[in-house]
Amino acid sequence: MPDIIELTIGAYTHGVTADRGVFRAWVAADGSAIGLRGVTPVSPTVNPTWVVSSADGRFVYAACENEADGAVAALELSEDGELSLLNVQPTGGLGTCHVALVNGGTHLVAADYLSGSVAVHPVLADGTLGERTGVVQHEGSGPYAERQAGPHAHMIAEDPTGRFVYALDLGTDTVYAYTLDAETGTLAESSRTVFRGAFGPRHLAFHPSGELVYVLGELGFEFVVCEYDRETGALTTLAVVPVVEDGVLGVDFPSGIRVSPDGRFLYVGLRGRDELRTYALADPRKPVLVSTVPTGGSWPRDIALSPDGTLLFSANQLADVITVFRLDPASGVPSATGATLSVPAPACVLMR
Repeated sequence: MPDIIELTIGAYTHGVTADRGVFRAWVAADGSAIGLRGVTPVSPTVNPTWVVSSADGRFVYAACENEADGAVAALELSEDGELSLLNVQPTGGLGTCHVALVNGGTHLVAADYLSGSVAVHPVLADGTLGERTGVVQHEGSGPYAERQAGPHAHMIAEDPTGRFVYALDLGTDTVYAYTLDAETGTLAESSRTVFRGAFGPRHLAFHPSGELVYVLGELGFEFVVCEYDRETGALTTLAVVPVVEDGVLGVDFPSGIRVSPDGRFLYVGLRGRDELRTYALADPRKPVLVSTVPTGGSWPRDIALSPDGTLLFSANQLADVITVFRLDPASGVPSATGATLSVPAPACVLMR
């Protein structure tokens, strides 16, 4: 087997079944082949859609996106590459859709989409998750009644300095900056940035320079280039970049946003049209669209880049397939390698 990259895949289960859950896989470093490690995924609970890994790679943590409750799960990765479930903890919210490890991996912070809340769980010495130690409840709504009748926490991200924990709320058009008290496991609000009505912040990506952050609006069909204040975490808009000029609510759904490790390119996935947008960052404050290519599947729930920035993966949820793209080193433009992986309802691709 050629040099490979290890993958962990989060997916929708639509109920816990034997052929759905968190998968282990591999991909050739040149993107020419991709395959599963074993055939039985781990199903900690309903819809383990978003996964993150501990720094040493021994543990994987999943957001369990259930309408009836919210939960996070801890899994252990054995030396032979197999996953086993350690424990599941309730977040106290509803529809947990995203998690992030913060403070050097000592705590897991979860976004509960349906309840619009953010929960904190300690990561214990054995890799398991402790009971919830902190929670913040977002309040408010937005002008698009169908999707913004109340708060909807959608993503958690730590800034490059580790000082702030950001929570994006699609329902209130707000990005909150929190600080974590590591002793008590609680969050305190440092600042909040409110974007235009019906922007619907979904995901963000930091530029490797550590000076800029790109915030993607699911409802606004655009992303915003921001500076962030190192003292308060507040964001200041520098530019607004359309993803689709003629976007239609309920038809077009921007999903994932990623910046290449060298900071030269930015990528956006677009559900509905099932396309990948590539932007050149010759001036990181002024992204320029350079290509639009099909994802090779339906409903790219998220996109991911390999650690060296040579490959891009599209998790095509409704097509039950992950497609692999090689990135041109000069232009950044993705081209399909022809390697695909059949996985039921993939939502997230994690790699080491």
